[in-house]
Amino acid sequence: MKRYPLAKHTDRDAECVILAAGDFPEQGVARGVLEGAEYVICCDSAAEELLQMGRMPDAVVGDLDSLSERVREELSDRLHHVPDQNTNDLWKAVSYAVERGFKRVTVLGGFGRREDHSIGNVMLLAARAAELEIRMIASHGEFDFVCEDAQFESWEGQQVSLFTPSTTTRIGIEGLLYAPPESHLPGLWYGVSNQSCAESFTIRTDGPTVVYRLF
Repeated sequence: MKRYPLAKHTDRDAECVILAAGDFPEQGVARGVLEGAEYVICCDSAAEELLQMGRMPDAVVGDLDSLSERVREELSDRLHHVPDQNTNDLWKAVSYAVERGFKRVTVLGGFGRREDHSIGNVMLLAARAAELEIRMIASHGEFDFVCEDAQFESWEGQQVSLFTPSTTTRIGIEGLLYAPPESHLPGLWYGVSNQSCAESFTIRTDGPTVVYRLF
């Protein structure tokens, strides 16, 4: 069974970070992960903010309609233009990571600026969870996206929320205060604000499941 540790300010083991074009990670856990990342894929205009931080992206993926001409020239050797309008830049960046052979990605900048994009990003990553290990770090906690049984590092009293895009997904828990009614979540809001009872908890699921742990 896969075990998911808690992200920490000192994390320096992010093999691949995807930097989306939401709020740029200025501090906290997200900033530490970005600074320690081995490889950074930027979604279009996120490349401009990464350059301002003083780091070159390893790849820039998307329709590239938001990049200035100056940045286009500076990063011309690492631009990957994907004009498909049926998918957004985060989807394209995840696809690029899969094509490059990455098995695990950390998504930063997935929230902020537009609320509809924030919700869409969570649902998008849940849809890709079977292809690679994904976590998304936000300002106050982290999201993990799983499709099978998994164990999560925690602490007693930690706030935890669970989401299943499909109400038919079977879900069981060990180590959380509240059990899902009839082994499934009948709506997206039913799994909000659960609580850990120990130093770890286990989720047993047969479909895409989003696990949020508050820092």
